[in-house]
Amino acid sequence: MGSHYALHCAACGYSNPHSCAGVESGMAVTLSTVHCGECKRLYDVPVFKHGIEVAEVAMRCPKSARHAVVAWQHPGPCPTCGATLTKLGESALWD
Repeated sequence: MGSHYALHCAACGYSNPHSCAGVESGMAVTLSTVHCGECKRLYDVPVFKHGIEVAEVAMRCPKSARHAVVAWQHPGPCPTCGATLTKLGESALWD
């Protein structure tokens, strides 16, 4: 079972109410948080799909495959201003 966390930047007000804040696994998928430099946002994207065999999935921005992304993990920089994001607590459980 994976968890989502609420993230907030006190410096610029950026918030993400549902982020894995790193890597989390459920029964069907493993998600990883990525930073898209073009969108200036954090996204959780699938990196492994579970089934009979585990299949690796390429990390990419959900808005455009042409956007470059890098793995992001808490504590990490705000995608908008670079200040450290605060993890406010668990916001959801998923499977």
